Amino acid sequence: MQLQTDDFIKDLERWRDAYLGWMNTQDYSKNTLDLYGRTINQFIEYSLSYQDEMLLMDIRSNYFAGFINYLEEEARLKGRKQNRAGKYLAKSTKDAYMKAIKGYFTYITDNNDELYTFDRYFRNIKQRDRSKQEEKMKYLTEDEVEKLLNTLERAKAKKGDYNSYRNSLLVKLMLYGGLRISEALSIRLEDFEVGQDKDMYHINVYGKGGKYQTAYIAKTTIDSELEYFREVEKLQGDDIVMRTKNATQLDRVSASTIVNRIYTQAGIAKKGLHILRHTLAMRLTQRDVNPIVIKKILRHSNIATTTVYAKATNKSVADALISK
Repeated sequence: MQLQTDDFIKDLERWRDAYLGWMNTQDYSKNTLDLYGRTINQFIEYSLSYQDEMLLMDIRSNYFAGFINYLEEEARLKGRKQNRAGKYLAKSTKDAYMKAIKGYFTYITDNNDELYTFDRYFRNIKQRDRSKQEEKMKYLTEDEVEKLLNTLERAKAKKGDYNSYRNSLLVKLMLYGGLRISEALSIRLEDFEVGQDKDMYHINVYGKGGKYQTAYIAKTTIDSELEYFREVEKLQGDDIVMRTKNATQLDRVSASTIVNRIYTQAGIAKKGLHILRHTLAMRLTQRDVNPIVIKKILRHSNIATTTVYAKATNKSVADALISK
């Protein structure tokens, strides 16, 4: 069975159906079947926040630990009482959930055509706090951001063609506006509206769950790109901006290849579209922006998704404890 396509959630659902179908042929009790099915569905719900940022092969140990933290937060929001350890879920409950997810991914490991394995990501998994999870989350450093932007500007100055401006806008929409890749690829010129403050674009995006949402980005960040498409390329308001030389819409796989190539040109040893949105979240967090504001910028449905980026650095601890 094919491991993955370019749709993270549909792949998780496809493997869920295959796994639960297989379990029904085995000697499992109804309680076990119900627990595993319920847990996998919760895992898929947790993954909705990452549906446009990840593929199955992007999953690592911290993703599973993040799922347990997600369940802990859900239990807190539902009003469950804390135990003696200050947790809302018992260790035995967490272990049961992890056993179900491990069984699910073991099945994927044993049955995918590419022989890709997930076993190593379950070794020595502990229920770590979110600050530990964040430390392994991939994002760009300030130096890498500067290298990336310089590479984009050099390409525009040297080539001055449609692709160089398209690639620059694509990266900036994710890096500065927090757009998901599917949202960025669907963008049209008419989706950019100047806000009341005149310094911001309000971007109409077709977000998760088939709902229109508003994303935000500073005008100065992308004015040169939008001016190029309007004045040089003469695009109309309803034209898709992220398109190929054949005027077809750029797809996710091609976008990933393009951005990874730009990373390489910039001397950045990291890969993936999702790290651009993660970088925005980390930069805002490190500037001590209120999590509620970050939640609005990233358009998270649950504050628990936002707080995964929180990181207590030595400097922030010192700033909090030492009187000025």
